[in-house]
Amino acid sequence: MSATLSQTPTASVADSAVDQEPTIHETVIAPKRGWIAVDWGELGRHRELLYFLVQRDLKVRYKQAVLGAVWAILQPLTQVIIFSLIFGAGFNLGSRFGGDPSKMPPYAIFVFAALLPWQFFARSISDGGLSLVNQQHLLTKIYFPRLYVPSAAVGVALVDTMISFAVFLAMVAYYRVFAHKPVTPPWTIVFLPFLVLGTSLLSLGMAYLLAALTVTYRDFRFIIQFGVQIWMWVSFVMIPVPANMLGRRLAWIVLYGNPMYGYVSTYRKILVPNVETWSPWNWKMLASSVAASVVIFFLGIFYFRRTERRFADIA
Repeated sequence: MSATLSQTPTASVADSAVDQEPTIHETVIAPKRGWIAVDWGELGRHRELLYFLVQRDLKVRYKQAVLGAVWAILQPLTQVIIFSLIFGAGFNLGSRFGGDPSKMPPYAIFVFAALLPWQFFARSISDGGLSLVNQQHLLTKIYFPRLYVPSAAVGVALVDTMISFAVFLAMVAYYRVFAHKPVTPPWTIVFLPFLVLGTSLLSLGMAYLLAALTVTYRDFRFIIQFGVQIWMWVSFVMIPVPANMLGRRLAWIVLYGNPMYGYVSTYRKILVPNVETWSPWNWKMLASSVAASVVIFFLGIFYFRRTERRFADIA
């Protein structure tokens, strides 16, 4: 009997261990270089996060309120009623600024058309400016596109404005059917989406700028509220514009240098007929507002990204 021995090549233990060792991937998070350094691709990939942040803020705002989302209707409606009683009926400002009373719109419609862009802008900068300070726990624990925090505040303000616009249309229908007033919006209402886009750019830019400033300088928490009140008056949201009383230089500063007046007057122009006597308007006002919105938008992003790397340290 004979036995045959055969030898087969075997790999060494060391080589086998090397072959079985898993590949390690390392992710490095580092600030980008450049003037703005915004990773638009990252913002696009995480767009679902923006949706959930807006949804969360809406739930937090109305979840434990007795009336819930009804507050989104009561707030603008209450302001319209108060302003109409004080300035429309009390001071009778509508008749003092000229125009045929039979052709002029009701004062409540005049005020409500201006409150639509103004409330959107005011809520955006008030909530967006304090968004980073109010959510410090998110800044220090996890990484995500920080631009989404003030952007979510602007998104919530936009949802509230859409609800207010539905109330505005209901008020227009009421005056037309029951009061027989000429308040049917003209055909220029088709330009409303473009106005919303311009107002959104201005609101986002101011929210980014104020959010970054508030994290660094906490005094801006008080400046924002104070500044919003002053800005509302110089934008002539509640009262007609005394263009012939301002003087040429002051009128140019208020009507052309204030981007919100360009939007307020344009909203009135496309939503309310026969309103030019109370609210002067021309293309130059709108063009200056759009130009200012683009500048402020990129300025806000630039400053936000320049200071973002320090948020976790100073929040």
